[in-house]
Amino acid sequence: MAESAVQSAAEWLGKLVVEEVQYLYGVRDKVEELQEELEWMQCFLSDADARRHKDARLRKWVSQIKDLAYDAEDVVDKFMLRVYNKDKHRSLFSFATLKWFCCLARDCIALHEMGSDIDTLAARISKLSSRLQTYGVKTTYGESASTSTMQITTQELRRTYPHLEEEFVIGLEDDILKLSNKLVDDHHHKMVVISGMGGLGKTTLARKLYHHSSVRKHFLGFAWAHISQQFQTRSVILGILLDLIPDNDRERRDQVRGLEDGQLHGELYRMLKEKRYLVVLDDVWNTEDWNRLQAAFPIIHDQGIASKVVLTTRNHDIVSAILGDELVLYHEPKLLDIETSWELLQKKAFPDEKEDLEQLGKKMLKHCNGLPLAVAVLGGVLANKRTANDWKNVLDNIRSYFGGDKFYDRSYNNSVYDVLGMSYYDLPYHLKPCFLYLGVFPEDFEIPVKKLYRMWLAEGIVAVDGKALGGKSSVEVAEGYLNELVERQMVQAAKLTTEGKVKTCRLHDLMRDVSMAIGREENFVSVIDHMHGQSDDEAAPMLNEHTRRLTIYVGQQGLESSLPSSLSRNTPNLRSLLFFQVREAEQERGTKFIKDICNEYPLLRVLELEGLNIWGKLPREIGNLIYLRYLNLRNTRVISLPSSIGNLMCLETLDLRTLYIKVPNLLWKLKKLRHLYLPWRHYKIENDEKLRLEGLSLLETLKDIDIDRVEVKGLLGLRKMREISGNCVRNKENMVPFLNSPSIKRLSLFIYGSLFSQDPTMLSECKSLQKLEIECEITVQLQREMFPKSLVNLIFCHLTKLRQDPMPILEHRLPLLKKMTVAGLHSHVSHMVCSAAGFPELADLVIRDCPSLVEWRMEQGAMPKLRSLWIEDTRMKKLPDALPEGINITCWPCVPGIERFGTCPRYKDALSKGKQPRFTVEYHIQSDETEN
Repeated sequence: MAESAVQSAAEWLGKLVVEEVQYLYGVRDKVEELQEELEWMQCFLSDADARRHKDARLRKWVSQIKDLAYDAEDVVDKFMLRVYNKDKHRSLFSFATLKWFCCLARDCIALHEMGSDIDTLAARISKLSSRLQTYGVKTTYGESASTSTMQITTQELRRTYPHLEEEFVIGLEDDILKLSNKLVDDHHHKMVVISGMGGLGKTTLARKLYHHSSVRKHFLGFAWAHISQQFQTRSVILGILLDLIPDNDRERRDQVRGLEDGQLHGELYRMLKEKRYLVVLDDVWNTEDWNRLQAAFPIIHDQGIASKVVLTTRNHDIVSAILGDELVLYHEPKLLDIETSWELLQKKAFPDEKEDLEQLGKKMLKHCNGLPLAVAVLGGVLANKRTANDWKNVLDNIRSYFGGDKFYDRSYNNSVYDVLGMSYYDLPYHLKPCFLYLGVFPEDFEIPVKKLYRMWLAEGIVAVDGKALGGKSSVEVAEGYLNELVERQMVQAAKLTTEGKVKTCRLHDLMRDVSMAIGREENFVSVIDHMHGQSDDEAAPMLNEHTRRLTIYVGQQGLESSLPSSLSRNTPNLRSLLFFQVREAEQERGTKFIKDICNEYPLLRVLELEGLNIWGKLPREIGNLIYLRYLNLRNTRVISLPSSIGNLMCLETLDLRTLYIKVPNLLWKLKKLRHLYLPWRHYKIENDEKLRLEGLSLLETLKDIDIDRVEVKGLLGLRKMREISGNCVRNKENMVPFLNSPSIKRLSLFIYGSLFSQDPTMLSECKSLQKLEIECEITVQLQREMFPKSLVNLIFCHLTKLRQDPMPILEHRLPLLKKMTVAGLHSHVSHMVCSAAGFPELADLVIRDCPSLVEWRMEQGAMPKLRSLWIEDTRMKKLPDALPEGINITCWPCVPGIERFGTCPRYKDALSKGKQPRFTVEYHIQSDETEN
């Protein structure tokens, strides 16, 4: 951990020497010497940090080195802040000689003070170095570095992208069989409550039931809601409704989003009462949480309801007082015995049996007490260790990592925390701050990984220097770090992308306990939890001049009372301020609140405001934060940026994805900007000018840019652009900079079909284009060369002027395509044909608004990986016989042949009510008769 702080300070001093040399007259040599000392310390700390848990002297020494590194940053930052403020005022009085002499005098004073501060730091470094010898602290340079390198190499060789479902489920087989049968065949119990301590496998069991084949066939729809201690009732109910409403029913989904809170409860109540759905409420903490949700669940009032609920909790009696035991089936998974634990450990640690390691493994497993999470984490620790000697070292070290009362939950045997804590100390030094940083997020928070990567970069946790990245982009390095934490079972993958990469992640409650305990001990992060009523007096002892990161969970009282009155006095050197509003709060305007932050914390590098109700213009004082690297205004309802936004010369990430925002045409001044997110179609450039982006040579991500409203010449110099999404493209010339860029790895375009009239093959050689959405008419015949082979997602919104079946054109042209929507086929297109081996990777297919489509022929072997099929508003006579088995099909009206799949909610709903499903032929005959 200290190594990370020293690295950040050394890099910052290096940038100062190179970029601000004109301000360092007389002290440049001292700054360079301090940087060199810190770099030498960094080399030593990678070893010392790994051994300090065994040596109290080393622990103290490392802690003091970290404080020294922080102080070095403070000296530099405060000096440069004075220089910036002086230059700002100097420009106002450039014609006043007296003012000029005053500024020159202040320069000399500031330089003298900085030189004195550096001399003090140098003396402290010398004293710390001498103490190593005085107190006999031994050093073993190089050992840790080589070990870390070996571990990283091993991880690269064995890494596969993690999946949402557990690959290995040991000890739950009987539970899965029993409960799946109860959900399908037991008409008496309306709720299954899976209870037990954290880490017991409750969520794993619930997920297995959720995906079980017999359960999927029985219920018409499914919803999963993760209930945290700080959950928002509206968000949970709305999320369940959106899970149950088909993705293609956009009108209804938008209607539901606009309902008031009480109406949301009523709508879910109605849906659960009318049809047979399964809802999983994962990790409900207490009776109060259930009280907030229960009004939406009709199982309380009507035992004849076919819908059911699976609820996981640590509290066995959480709903019995409300429902009564007769409606609830309680189930508690058992702890693993030693043999089952050993079986799971083998699966996690290595694929082949290792008899010579069994005795050592079972000794370590005694510390896990049969808790599956602890066994899995231990397996992650051992995965890189192949010899009996390596395993013996782990066994010898387990008890030395943790002790005392460092954790919130003392209901667990200390040895469980010994194992979990050991997984942290076994990490390579570069992963330790990555893991601790996850503790800043609220409990059970689903963390978007792209957001996490940007924050790691802004904090200096992941290097942005090209030499340190080995040819990879900074985001690729961050992605590798997270994957390694997932492989070690320390972080859970919550959602995956279509490419199988982690999209969102979360910490298990017990691992978060570990992260927060170590984070507090090392003064890595401080948390003020207004969500659970923590007072200012309770928070005050944890805040001091060395506090660098502060996370505040905003309570129902809102923004104005979130910051303790003494905060700025106690934390003058704060670098990161993060707000999370995870429960409903009073509506208020937070512009004054933001203004106070900008005035009181001028050294901030990270300002996380997503979801706060700021409501209004961002105050001009935001321009005071000249060190700011990360600014997130997503969903804050900020309506306008001030011109002072151009002062943020260090800004790397700017997220403006809010309802509507007016942007000054000054973003081109942000020369360090790497990631820019704009509101989709909903932004206005000052004076209706075209957006200027020239000079942003470091820009890697540009999202939701309206390409026709940006100066094209400014895009030509963006040589490091890797990911871009562009909207509303009508002019081919505006796309040229993206289509021909060798640096772009991921391109998404929303274009108008008329573009193909300008040049039908304009996209054919664009190897970076992965998502293409075509709006409005395509007036030319489809050709294979229209579409690049790199496409992963293709959406046709209107094909009413296309007189040909698009499938033969696309099926062998797009070998990587995973998702496709075909909508609005011309009335002349009555047949669709898919040949063998066509669309080899397609997993999701939507066919809608094609009322003339009568026949879909498919050869055996077509679409072999198809998993989800949506068919709406067609005259299709029957489903193709060659459709792959086991796919999830939804159709309206029902297409003949749906009987053999049994997955369509409307089909199952009709049968459950004793009615005959409406099939395509009948439906359209009635429609035609009505029209005539």
